[in-house]
Amino acid sequence: MLEFLEDVWEDNNQYRFIVELGQMKSITSKAWVQVTYEKNEDIKKNLPYEKYPQGRIKLNLLPTHTVFPEYDPHNRDVLLSVTVMYEYEKVTLSPILGRPRREKVLYKQIWDKNKCIIIDGSEEPVEFKNDLGFIPFVCFNNFVLAGQSDSRSDLDDIIPLNMEFNLKKSNVSEVIDYHSSPITVVYGAKIGNLEKGANKLWGGIPKDARVENLEMSGDGGLSTSYIDDLKLAMCEVGGIPETTLGGSQAISNTSGVALQYINLPLIEKTRIKRILTEDGLEELNEMIIYIAILKGLVIKPENIEVRDFVKTAVDIPDTLPKDELLQLQQIEAELKLGLESRVGALKRMGRENITEKLEEIDKERSEHPDLFGEQPHFYNQESNDFSQINSGMTNGQTPLEIVRREITGQNGGAIQ
Repeated sequence: MLEFLEDVWEDNNQYRFIVELGQMKSITSKAWVQVTYEKNEDIKKNLPYEKYPQGRIKLNLLPTHTVFPEYDPHNRDVLLSVTVMYEYEKVTLSPILGRPRREKVLYKQIWDKNKCIIIDGSEEPVEFKNDLGFIPFVCFNNFVLAGQSDSRSDLDDIIPLNMEFNLKKSNVSEVIDYHSSPITVVYGAKIGNLEKGANKLWGGIPKDARVENLEMSGDGGLSTSYIDDLKLAMCEVGGIPETTLGGSQAISNTSGVALQYINLPLIEKTRIKRILTEDGLEELNEMIIYIAILKGLVIKPENIEVRDFVKTAVDIPDTLPKDELLQLQQIEAELKLGLESRVGALKRMGRENITEKLEEIDKERSEHPDLFGEQPHFYNQESNDFSQINSGMTNGQTPLEIVRREITGQNGGAIQ
């Protein structure tokens, strides 16, 4: 099943899909994914060869503003129906001139547990039975709100402050542009004969006349101070440490614990988003497997329940980098004390395919024990197992001691 899921995700451009999914739910507060089954006949329309003779599972990431769900008023976890609605330009032939023309039409998909209705512009609605028995949509929430079916975006609280920040930055930019080419003010003289520009000399001005550039009399430092306060407020409200947006930070002299506390608001926000994303991915994987069973892409063993067969576990790694050397030293100490297993150690290190990796390590250890700091092994046919080669140096004897005993005859014989 793991290989099948990997094939499905790779076929749906998993990395680009996940990036777009994260952007969608972070900005619009949620993301909707539709799981569909494409038949071989439909796939062959776009491919010149049969790449999927049995069909394939397609994951469609829908724009949030085009999806309109309806929940049970008494149970917000029960999805009653989903309507996908958007406008697009449709090319049609003019009935009079016979030329192609573009017109905007409204497209709708209305899903429930029993049926699906497709309405494409002014054409007749097409209705077909939903043989899945459930609505094939998965919702990824960004930040859940207690007691509500809705969620919050990362930008909900920052947008008003950001608008004020951009407005004040624009005002300061206009002031800088204004004073880079200031207005010249002349008092008590006519300006008809005065030529403005660099390296110009004016003469004949009355003694009571005065010429000067228009200057700003206010304190410009207050504007920059207010802008800095707005930026700090955006960081505090958004839960983003100011140092992540360009502030100086001596990371080389900062311990791992201190770095965790400095970025604690961001880590906490990421932890919540990770939990919700893991739940959505697990639900999406279950839907992929169940649809694959119904369409004959996967055969479920009879001795396994459906709920156990479709169950998957998704684990997203930590955000901040860790000191791998310190982590290895801690794992090594726990292994020696019997407080950790090799499987648990590989999981903590973020390895995949742990069973295959352990079998590969054991095989390498038996074939090349010298790489692991062990003595070579040989196969003993009498005991039918692998044993270490006995070097003959027991009781603290060294090669020099053995040679000395043989030369002096202390081993019970003389050298021939």
